[in-house]
Amino acid sequence: MNIEKWKGYFNREIAVNSPNAMFIFTDNGDRTSGGNKIPDDSEYSKRFNKKGLKYPKVTTAVLRGLDNAFPITTQKKLFYGSISYKGNWSDDDFDEFKKVIDDDFEHIKEACREKKYKVIYFPQGGVLNGPISRITMERTPKLFNYIVEKEKELKEFEC
Repeated sequence: MNIEKWKGYFNREIAVNSPNAMFIFTDNGDRTSGGNKIPDDSEYSKRFNKKGLKYPKVTTAVLRGLDNAFPITTQKKLFYGSISYKGNWSDDDFDEFKKVIDDDFEHIKEACREKKYKVIYFPQGGVLNGPISRITMERTPKLFNYIVEKEKELKEFEC
């Protein structure tokens, strides 16, 4: 599979106009943030069995709710407020994290098999070391290494 890092920032128009490309974005476990409504009948809303979901104006989650955009859940839950670790995964959450991440990557593989995307785009900064999730080798080495392994598996996956 051709996997590339997107050069620049994601936006909805680019993804909508690139139906043969799969876009990977970072997401929170609550599946919502921002003020822009996602249709309740979107594949994303159906997958997570939630209504009233929203997407933000900035961050890679701007793609949330688009049919060719797929989440990697790098933040345990949505947290607004001062910089803290509330809402962030920790290595103590490894078993739960592993289940969520396995499901994310399996969903990506299933969609790839079905739609035969020509390319998968990851955010330019990747899905790790983000200022919101803070999944880093120093803070969360178990989580960090697990995502690195899942990305390697995806690169070897044949659509």
